[in-house]
Amino acid sequence: MLWEAWTEGRTLTGLPAELRPLEIREGYAVQAELDKLVGRRVGWKIAATGAGGQAALGVEHPLAGPLFEQFSLAPGHVLDFAPIRMRTVEAEFGFAMAHDLPPTRAPFDRAAILAALGAFVPAIEIPNTRYDDHRSAGGPQLVADAACAGFFVLGKPVTDYDPAALPAVEVTLTTSSASGTGSGAKVLGDPVEAVRWLANALAAQDRGLSAGELVITGSAIATRDPGSGPVVADFGDLGSVRFELL
Repeated sequence: MLWEAWTEGRTLTGLPAELRPLEIREGYAVQAELDKLVGRRVGWKIAATGAGGQAALGVEHPLAGPLFEQFSLAPGHVLDFAPIRMRTVEAEFGFAMAHDLPPTRAPFDRAAILAALGAFVPAIEIPNTRYDDHRSAGGPQLVADAACAGFFVLGKPVTDYDPAALPAVEVTLTTSSASGTGSGAKVLGDPVEAVRWLANALAAQDRGLSAGELVITGSAIATRDPGSGPVVADFGDLGSVRFELL
């Protein structure tokens, strides 16, 4: 039902009672089935890593979701924004994983995460929902719906960076309607800690992070109703990424 709504551009008032996950673990079990329908998963996203995002989704903790290859946009891509129901673009701190973090090695501490991290990747996410009202869907249903996964755009990977400095790194998100500034500290206090949260959350579902996978760590700064034209996330010395909206 979720994948049909996704591909057909429809929304659901919610999943039927007999199919509706009531606990987060049940939501993740539904989410895992999307891999069989959507195609190659290239990584993971984290939703609700800040107080504003949690309030917007009506949850009290972050949510993990898949990133699918078919929704990856090349820098400079022109996207029709009309079908995107969440009406938001987000600048995000991303990473390419250099080493596996299998669930059998959990729980993971910061040292384990740092040892597994590869390049920093500037990212923009265009989240979306398959529900009429995602704010009232609740955590288990949101997780089932890929944690509001949509399109994403990746910049050029940067291998020379200091993970300890990331909380202080500023990112500016510029659209035709607004410009705003955030930082790595907006993402669970530290993007590295966001990856640690993800690795442990996946391990609780008997899943892991694999070398070569991408992780985008949640919104450092977001703009609603960005209007048509360029969208640019500028991470200073760590690079930038850009695409366009119709």
